[in-house]
Amino acid sequence: MFGCQKILEDNKMIRKSDMSIMELMKYQDNYPILATKCKDVDDLFGGGIIPESVYEVYGEFGSGKTQFCLSLTAEAIAQDMHVVWIDCEDTFRPRRLKEILLARELATEDDVDSKLSNMRYFYTPNSEQLMGTVNAISEVMQELKPRILILDGAIGQFREEYLGRGTLAERQNQLARLMTHIKNISYYFRCSVIFTNQVQSDPSVMFGDPIKPIGGNIVGHASTYRVYFKKSGKKRIARMVDSPEHAQRDASYCLNEKGIDDVVE
Repeated sequence: MFGCQKILEDNKMIRKSDMSIMELMKYQDNYPILATKCKDVDDLFGGGIIPESVYEVYGEFGSGKTQFCLSLTAEAIAQDMHVVWIDCEDTFRPRRLKEILLARELATEDDVDSKLSNMRYFYTPNSEQLMGTVNAISEVMQELKPRILILDGAIGQFREEYLGRGTLAERQNQLARLMTHIKNISYYFRCSVIFTNQVQSDPSVMFGDPIKPIGGNIVGHASTYRVYFKKSGKKRIARMVDSPEHAQRDASYCLNEKGIDDVVE
């Protein structure tokens, strides 16, 4: 394993594991940033999303998790970057992505279809097919070198299929395998991995927000950044819950034909 790691490092396919502090700081400062073009949300992320990171976006239905992923996808494919999308809830609509590209003026009617060809799409209706797709995705990643890998609704499949306390250990083991895979994908293929997560209500919380993400500590510890999306009337709020570098604060956004967009007061 160490020999393989050394070969990848020597061929500059991954960063060196023994960088000096100054080398690492310079390397991280040069990360390419992909922005949503929603100013408040981009500020929350320090300008946008970066490679070699895992982003967990959780929130209740209708809070804008998928629209956030679609907005980033539109920005990436408009710059001729590749995106791999694993759809676990059968909610991906190419026409919606096309609408966002046109609304943001990232493409015209003449070339919008060619922009969509920068995506690779997989539908995984159950956790077994999801794990099989993730296990076999290295060839696709090597071929396309995508800027983003998106898993939309992956954690929810384990919630649906492993019911009751008797299956808890097996479910968490499977989740641990999935999280290990996507962490390695972000590192070895130098991409951003974004996965959306469902929520549950904690009845023991008497005051404050009882909403918390599913998946437990295994999912939480594997994420580089955790962001909570929630409804707030006609607008939405994104909260940076966990980050190695960003302050814990809120950002406002709205949902419209552009995906996620700035709130106009």
